[in-house]
Amino acid sequence: MIKKWNGSGWEGIQAGLYKTEPGSWKDVARSVLHASPSAAFQARYFEVAPGGFSSFERHEHEHFVMVVCGRGSVQLGDEEHRLEERDIVGIPSQMPHQFRNDGEAVLGILCIVDSVRDRPTLLGQTGEPLETSKQRA
Repeated sequence: MIKKWNGSGWEGIQAGLYKTEPGSWKDVARSVLHASPSAAFQARYFEVAPGGFSSFERHEHEHFVMVVCGRGSVQLGDEEHRLEERDIVGIPSQMPHQFRNDGEAVLGILCIVDSVRDRPTLLGQTGEPLETSKQRA
C-alpha cells in the first residue's frame, strides 16, 4: 500500500472528526492512515489548527506520537513540554495528556496505537474524570 501526499493530505484518505463530544477539544482533524484486521496497530494522523487542542484524557493503552510538522506543546500529567518537528512522545498507560497548538501553523502529529484499545477517559483541568456520553477511541 502506498498513499501519496498531495500537499494537503494523502490520496484516498479522508480527514474526519477527532471526537464527537463537544467542549473537550478544539480544531482537530483525524485521519486513519493504516488500519488492518491483521495488524496489531493503527496509524493515525492528527492536525491541530493554530489555537486548537486535543482532549485532556487518559487511557489504559500506551501510544507513540511523532510531530510531523509545526510546533506546540504536550501536557503529560502536571508537566508541559514544548514540541517541534520530529520530536517524539511516548505516552504510558494512564498518563493524562493533551496536545496544544499555540503556533501560527498547523501542528501535525502521527500517532501509533494498538488496534484493540480502551476508550479514553476525558479529564477536567485538574485531572478529574468528566462524565460524558459515548467517548470515541
